[in-house]
Amino acid sequence: MTKFIVIASSKGGVGKTTTAINLGTALTVFGRDVIVVDCNFSTPNIALYLGSPQVPVTLQDVIKEGKHISDALYMHSHGLKVVPASPSLKHKGRIDMKKLAKMLRDLAGEADFVIIDSPSGLTEDTIESIKMGDEVLVVSTPELPAVSDALRTIKTAREHGKTVRGVILSRVYEDELELSKEDVEAMLETKVIAMIPEDETVREAVKMKNPVTHTHPNAPASLSYKELAAELLGEKYVASAEENDNLFDYIMKRLGLK
Repeated sequence: MTKFIVIASSKGGVGKTTTAINLGTALTVFGRDVIVVDCNFSTPNIALYLGSPQVPVTLQDVIKEGKHISDALYMHSHGLKVVPASPSLKHKGRIDMKKLAKMLRDLAGEADFVIIDSPSGLTEDTIESIKMGDEVLVVSTPELPAVSDALRTIKTAREHGKTVRGVILSRVYEDELELSKEDVEAMLETKVIAMIPEDETVREAVKMKNPVTHTHPNAPASLSYKELAAELLGEKYVASAEENDNLFDYIMKRLGLK
């Protein structure tokens, strides 16, 4: 049965879209079929991040022109399926999110997971996106303002009867300026299920227009995304020797010992 997972955050710039893409590709490492849908119509970046900024049919075409959602479904070279939204000004305008929700259900049975990249903030569109999911993952950085915003997202999701599977902390330095995992869990009353380290390979991957899980499969960030995928699947990810070596090097550099 297809599981619909919404990636949400009340604050932009915390790594929501990066998480949607890399969680999707990490799930494919485990042999799962995954579709990522870009519902962030104000700043749609999924296709841009994957090197396909212009495609013949986008999600807006599906909604406004009555096309079938399968017409806007594209296979990335690494096995991830994507339904992109268009950044073009000609596609700007109000989107009927309730209509979109019904159309997305046509993807049921087409993949093991449908990952929905929701708009940032807590707009009406964000709330409608959250309502599309079976579960919600909330992305935040470990700073107080971002965590405070994450609390609003969690409360909103629960008010609409949605299960918040957990919190993903991204861009983590693990220094004294950040909130600890335990502090975040206490504030949000929600489990932190992944901590994605601040890793320059993520920026390199964006420049290369590919997921970091493929451009740098042994990088610390990639390891964290694969561990997150394993958590969602109820499995355990066993890191390779090379992944462990890279993680050790990363920690030593963060400590200024290398």
